[in-house]
Amino acid sequence: MSLINCPSCQKQISNKSEICPHCENPLKQSEQDLNRIKVLKYRKFRDQMYRFKMLTFTAMAIAIIGLVPMLWTYAKAIDYGFNANLLNHWGIYLIMAGFALYVVVRVMMFNTKRNYKAHK
Repeated sequence: MSLINCPSCQKQISNKSEICPHCENPLKQSEQDLNRIKVLKYRKFRDQMYRFKMLTFTAMAIAIIGLVPMLWTYAKAIDYGFNANLLNHWGIYLIMAGFALYVVVRVMMFNTKRNYKAHK
């Protein structure tokens, strides 16, 4: 007796069992059922990657929303001849938040892609 991964839930089960005790999926499946499971897994992966891409666009938008007022302040400072202290500007916090969100989402995308390829 050995342990195998359930094709549906990926949890370890005995190779002698006829159904998975976790998800109650029958292990003796037809080729059509296996193809359907692959398609569903791909769709789930595709939808998850789409959500992550939308979050990266949101992160970039947050950073740009913080950058534009800072550039505007800097341009006004050059025109009027005074020094602009941009480190105290509120836009720097939006830039940092947008960059941090971008990095976190990209790491999550990388992990999702790696997990999908490992369980393909």
